[in-house]
Amino acid sequence: MPVSLFMMNHGVSGGRWGFVTTILGLIFVFLLIKLVFGIFFMSKNRREEGGYKDKTMNLKDNIERYHEAGLSDNDIKIFRENLAEAKKNIETWENQLKKNDDLQVVESVTGGLEASKHTFKYIVQNPQELTKQNEFLYKDLPNMVKLTEKYIEMKKQAVKTEEIQRDLDETLLLIKTLSGNISKNYHEILMDDVNIIKHEVKFD
Repeated sequence: MPVSLFMMNHGVSGGRWGFVTTILGLIFVFLLIKLVFGIFFMSKNRREEGGYKDKTMNLKDNIERYHEAGLSDNDIKIFRENLAEAKKNIETWENQLKKNDDLQVVESVTGGLEASKHTFKYIVQNPQELTKQNEFLYKDLPNMVKLTEKYIEMKKQAVKTEEIQRDLDETLLLIKTLSGNISKNYHEILMDDVNIIKHEVKFD
């Protein structure tokens, strides 16, 4: 075979082999990427499914407890709507508190926000106590949100007249008083529980 013909055949063969090698390489890389992403999304879905199941179980347990407390399905729906609104107000109050040092000082003195979280948990665990906490849910929390929002807005004003400063002082005093009342309300809840335990426990 002439040398020139051999080189041509060999060149074609080598070119084809290089092309096949490239294709195989690309397929390998594609499969590797697919495998990595598959593992990632599988792990993510498992975590999400686990969280969903946990939430479902909690909801199931709560609804079962609400039924045991004598609430109908319609009562439970209203009850959960009220709790959702209360939770939203507590979260708004907490976000407002983070924005202002004065509000943080009030919280450190009164502990109202922390007490509101505990009161909320207490209502979730004891749905029969909902009516006793009407003032906390429908008056205290919404008013706290309004007062903290008003205080922060007034604080933002560059020029503070004597009247604005007086309004600031009065608003902060109202916030402190209301926060203290919310904390006091929770302490009364705790004392009620202690008194119930005292009556249930028999001393020899």
